[in-house]
Amino acid sequence: MSDIDNPAIARIINAEAIYQHFGYWPKFHDAEITKVTLEAHPGYWPSATFVISAFEMTKEVDEKGYYKHTKQCLIEFQFTGIQEMEFDYFNHQNVILNLLLEESGDFTKCTFDPSVGLDAVIVAEKLAVSLTPTRR
Repeated sequence: MSDIDNPAIARIINAEAIYQHFGYWPKFHDAEITKVTLEAHPGYWPSATFVISAFEMTKEVDEKGYYKHTKQCLIEFQFTGIQEMEFDYFNHQNVILNLLLEESGDFTKCTFDPSVGLDAVIVAEKLAVSLTPTRR
């Protein structure tokens, strides 16, 4: 199944902002989670916001031999009505290999597949995203 056909992505509020910026739904390979905010809601399920520094890697290399990046941005993933959450190894650097989204009944399951640092899985009622373009 391609990401465009993924029903979990279709559920995300404002997912079109990601498509407009990148032209596709990225895998978030080498993206870095720079901030996580957890909130308790008395009488209701908690919420969490993850800020991810994302980009598109080009095939060009710079003078140091590193691949050049384009389409740099900060993306907020806002999870509300969290039913389940695993959250381990958050530290000074939190780079992911891939961000996996899938349906879990009436909920959305998001897995942050770690490269370095944070290893997390969240199952939530709603997921909304917002995107802010940045420059490095």
